Amino acid sequence: MFGIYKIPFQTDAGGITVSVEVEGETSTYRRVAPGETLTKRLGYREGRVIINPVEPVNLPSEVTGMLEFHFTPVTLRPSSRIPVCLKFPVEIGVFVGAAENYTLLDVFSLARPKYSLYGTPENGFITRHVECEVFESAPPTDPLKEGVLFLAIRNSGRDWVEVSRAVFDVSALRIFHGRMVAISGEMEVFSRLVAETRVLDLPPEEGMKQSLRVFPTKRLLIPEKQPFMMEYGVGE
Repeated sequence: MFGIYKIPFQTDAGGITVSVEVEGETSTYRRVAPGETLTKRLGYREGRVIINPVEPVNLPSEVTGMLEFHFTPVTLRPSSRIPVCLKFPVEIGVFVGAAENYTLLDVFSLARPKYSLYGTPENGFITRHVECEVFESAPPTDPLKEGVLFLAIRNSGRDWVEVSRAVFDVSALRIFHGRMVAISGEMEVFSRLVAETRVLDLPPEEGMKQSLRVFPTKRLLIPEKQPFMMEYGVGE
């Protein structure tokens, strides 16, 4: 389903149908998914539509810009580094436009969003919560439902540390897609309470395409925040 389409078109995958039908001088966008149908009238009949995975924090309605992974604890000795893979739920964005000028038309997902609080009620952050296992290499996924975070965790402290949380600011998130949907990231742990996370502008595999992002189309006046400092712990 991910790709660039010229109006009119129809694409079907995973029980989802996305189409744009031309009707006179206008057209109609229609998305049919399990339990939901969306229809929008478009005031034009030409152009291109891009469908790709987007930052997984847009549903139900931009509750947060933070993405939190809560995973099986990983123990690191001092001055060590370990690569892990974590699954995350995929949201799918539909953009319409021409040349380099695109606007967001629709966002949908086959996964139900969950939210939690990282930190204290007074000073913490609402996060899109992802409960996941830890994998040594990329696990099999359905790209319409799940993606893979390739995360390198480094313990820069002097003590052994157990890590089971990683929080990212999605303002700088880069998502790539090909045979799978993927994000590359780094986490540097300074202590049991403090760590720094960042996402990388690099695909984990050659030949992957970078997704068009929701963030620049909606938040042009908000600067990207990179890296993000976790100050409320890296574990339970």
